[in-house]
Amino acid sequence: MKALPETTLLVWYCGRCRKSCKVQPPDPEQVACKCDSPVPGLRPTRVTVMHAPKQRPMHALSDEEARLRALARKGTRVRVTFEGEIADAWEWSNGISRGLDFVVTSPDGRRHTVNGKQPGLRIEAITDEESAP
Repeated sequence: MKALPETTLLVWYCGRCRKSCKVQPPDPEQVACKCDSPVPGLRPTRVTVMHAPKQRPMHALSDEEARLRALARKGTRVRVTFEGEIADAWEWSNGISRGLDFVVTSPDGRRHTVNGKQPGLRIEAITDEESAP
């Protein structure tokens, strides 16, 4: 568990009202004495103040972002698919194994290299009926 940030202050308490009248380093939130002429004690007391962690700004999630965040757990099995157009393909061999790799251009213009020997990879052609809007 992560420790909360803390600050140690030297606090002098008023002899009249028994409230803090002087704080070092200066922290106006810690001074509570309202006496016209406070009577500080001779020795300060060490006080450690724990600070609450800063709250992260919250924003509303779209349904899609919430779905993706629910999947973003290590070990979750997923299937990733996208449509694109083959920009290039090449066959390779290193003496022991051989394979076929592709460069696929997605509709937004980005190019992705696809290793044809990647386990679980399945590349399919899109028929004319599927590509019609």
